Amino acid sequence: MADQINEPLIKLKHVTKRFSEADRERTILDDVTLNMGPGEFTVLLGKSGSGKSTLLNLIGGIDSPSSGDIFVRGQAINQMTDRDRTLFRRNHVGFVFQAFNLIPTLTALENVMLPLELGSTKTGHRERALAMMDRVDIVARAAAFPDHLSGGEQQRVAIARALVSDPLVVLADEPTGNLDSDTGAKVIALLDSLTRQAGKNLVMVTHNGEVATLADRAYTLKDGKFSVLT
Repeated sequence: MADQINEPLIKLKHVTKRFSEADRERTILDDVTLNMGPGEFTVLLGKSGSGKSTLLNLIGGIDSPSSGDIFVRGQAINQMTDRDRTLFRRNHVGFVFQAFNLIPTLTALENVMLPLELGSTKTGHRERALAMMDRVDIVARAAAFPDHLSGGEQQRVAIARALVSDPLVVLADEPTGNLDSDTGAKVIALLDSLTRQAGKNLVMVTHNGEVATLADRAYTLKDGKFSVLT
């Protein structure tokens, strides 16, 4: 039992990712090995194009490594079929993006309900979505469309959508990039508290070095390799 408790929620073993560019091959991630435990907040720092978002896509099963293995709760997601990876993402991964990625023709509530509508459960979607919106303090705007919400409000809706299905892992790609510093700090604190309380793993890509002071682990990415910052 102790081994299961100490087992990392996310494990990357010798992960390499290469892309072909014109007549040459570029290595984005080079033999990366990382462990991330349940309830941990991990920050990935680095310049644009350094591979941070690529790593999120690999952990989320959107892309596959050129070599190496990626395990989430013991499952090697890079060895899954495309269908199984799609189901894995739907059931176990929540995404939060810089651009919010809300559907403009749906209300805030309908946006939050969307992952539930796509899932296996058939009832209780509205109640679950409203409860999550209440937790992120945006339930009063449930009937509003995205273009009537501020940036901070839209990101709270996006966080509610990411968490409503109770995922194991939350992947946040520059979630405060379109927000002012005060609103951004509140969004970071909200994501941290909600995921940590539930024992989820929060992995965040950011350019903001100050966020690293809040994380359990922080890494910088340069030339395809990670260095431990904290």
